[in-house]
Amino acid sequence: MELKAGTIADQSGSMAKAMEEAFLAEWPSVMGDQPLPEPNDQMRLLFIAVAQGVIRHLVANPDAFVVSVASAINHSHAASISIKSTENP
Repeated sequence: MELKAGTIADQSGSMAKAMEEAFLAEWPSVMGDQPLPEPNDQMRLLFIAVAQGVIRHLVANPDAFVVSVASAINHSHAASISIKSTENP
């Protein structure tokens, strides 16, 4: 599965959509009885921009991830990581 930041035209299954859903779910715990804001393109733009920035940063810096595998036998394994994204870095 590839990471998908999302766009205004396509938010399905995206990080931006997950951020919007988390924002609305957490709203009552911070804002109390205030009514939920009506999602709009301005709100979504913020989530999309943050998601695109996060994913582009992850794609551009795969060496920041260190993968360790424990073994009962004294030997090591070389590993590399690549981050699949629907976004271009």
